Amino acid sequence: MATFSGKQMEKLREFVSLPTPTGSEEAGMLCLGRHIKEETGVQPWIDVHGNLHAVLDAGAKRTVLLEGHCDEIGFIVQWIDDDGFLYLAALGGVTVPTVASERVTIAGRNGPVNGVFGVRPPHLLTPEEKNDVAPKRLNKIACDIGAKSREEAEALVEIGASAVVDAPFRRLAGTRAACRGFDDRIGAFAMCEAFIALANGPKPPAFNVHYAATVAEEIGLVGGTTVSFDVKPDIGISSDVTFATDANKEDRKTVGDLRLGAGPAISCGPSYHKALAELIRTAAREEGIPHQMHPCPRGTGNNGWAMRLQHGGCPTSVIAVPLRYMHSPVEVIDLDDAANTAALAAAAVRRLDDSFRFLPEQP
Repeated sequence: MATFSGKQMEKLREFVSLPTPTGSEEAGMLCLGRHIKEETGVQPWIDVHGNLHAVLDAGAKRTVLLEGHCDEIGFIVQWIDDDGFLYLAALGGVTVPTVASERVTIAGRNGPVNGVFGVRPPHLLTPEEKNDVAPKRLNKIACDIGAKSREEAEALVEIGASAVVDAPFRRLAGTRAACRGFDDRIGAFAMCEAFIALANGPKPPAFNVHYAATVAEEIGLVGGTTVSFDVKPDIGISSDVTFATDANKEDRKTVGDLRLGAGPAISCGPSYHKALAELIRTAAREEGIPHQMHPCPRGTGNNGWAMRLQHGGCPTSVIAVPLRYMHSPVEVIDLDDAANTAALAAAAVRRLDDSFRFLPEQP
């Protein structure tokens, strides 16, 4: 059973406080890269796409890729009207009604610009309109930054600027926490901590370890695809979030019984390598790491899928952090699930050696 240290919690707070919407992940990559360098002495680098890389070179013939995507869902400034109101488009899967009446922070010309997604007061709504008080389309919600005209707004914000909801990290009861953008910054952070643990371990792993925090997963697995193509890993382990179904029990019929605090979810099903899933599950049992199994009956919309499809593919698994209220400003996790995800990824990599069964039984 793992838990984050005070120092790790401080770094996690710093990391998730930074805006990292799709296409503007730079601040998060620098934060994680400097953290790795300080903790291990390994020199990370950022590639032309914006993906962060760090390599623990064990002098081995095979490489395992540890990955989590650093981008969060957000917005892009699409249009500014004559009265200074901004209209934003979604970067990733925004559930529009959840952002009505929310605060927003925009990357302005000279620093952050504050705004709000305003909604009409109930007094002015007809009975029929009250059923639609939270609009379902972003172009129906103006972002108010307080500007009095287009000229005043354009002096602060340019077309194409990125934005995020202003919903910072907040501790809840026990080991629970809420924050925008835990999807998937918590997975990127967990894999970062796994890499640090492996780099600082008593002996190097039998495989080289390549850590990558990737960009633009939310708009098409962009970073996961380019990194997998570039690295050509022999084994790929991705960490993303998955649906916790303890708050909405009806969802168990669709995605299984996954709960906060019950440990990371090990994905299994036709998209994932059976021997790798079993190695990870064995590591969890032997190390006393709580875990859950997450059956996935079809291709998945995460970077584990990208890993599997590049070049000839590779044995792939996903170790997921259960999360409530996905793609909302109030995503909730159990911090111990994230710490146990890092511990499980490191434990699995330590068990990899030349005896790993890459191929199925042959005729």
